Amino acid sequence: MDFVVVNLNNDEDTPEFPNKDNVGHVEILENNRVMITLSKNGLIGFAQELLRLAYNDYKSSYHVHVDPSEKGYLSQAMGFFSMPNSDELIISCGDFEPIDSYLKEK
Repeated sequence: MDFVVVNLNNDEDTPEFPNKDNVGHVEILENNRVMITLSKNGLIGFAQELLRLAYNDYKSSYHVHVDPSEKGYLSQAMGFFSMPNSDELIISCGDFEPIDSYLKEK
């Protein structure tokens, strides 16, 4: 696949991943770090869902939970299947000022 067309209004053009290889893992690390590891198709699925979120559903404090998958419950809330040993991922929308306003010396 050389390019992906993202229809922001619906997911009719979303590429299907018949092998279900759009997989990701979320891990909380030490020192307040979070690592999100995604397969190539997981990155594509996640990017599409982020674009749709920004375009269609964005409002401050709106959020989406990505729970770990388990037998009988496959979690693909944001375009990728979350590994069973993943931590829960919450994607939240928020309004912020430009970054320069947070970097000013006091």
